[in-house]
Amino acid sequence: MRPLPIAALLLSTLLLQACAPAYENGHLSRFINHQRETRDACLRTHVGQQDDRVSAPNDVARAIAAACAPENDRLIQAMSTADPSGESQIAEAVRKDATVKAETYIRELRARPGATTVPLLN
Repeated sequence: MRPLPIAALLLSTLLLQACAPAYENGHLSRFINHQRETRDACLRTHVGQQDDRVSAPNDVARAIAAACAPENDRLIQAMSTADPSGESQIAEAVRKDATVKAETYIRELRARPGATTVPLLN
């Protein structure tokens, strides 16, 4: 009876390892999170500087995302380290996320009359 539990334990360990994605590398995950935080800080800064509170939020968001292109590129590069074959999909998703996030920040700023900065939210 002893070999069965040990075999089951070994098998379950192997199965769990096979399911673990490449991005679970702790250092890489922290680096990606740091790059995302840096990009988001850039977006928040530019929202406060570029939003005239009159223009269409999606137009301003695209301009702000473009202003933060270097930060986006570093985030894309970091994320592509885990999956180089998916770089084009990662790039598209990160750029879209930057525009959506910038628009969210614009709407948050506009919802607070007199505010000049976007609060830190995740």
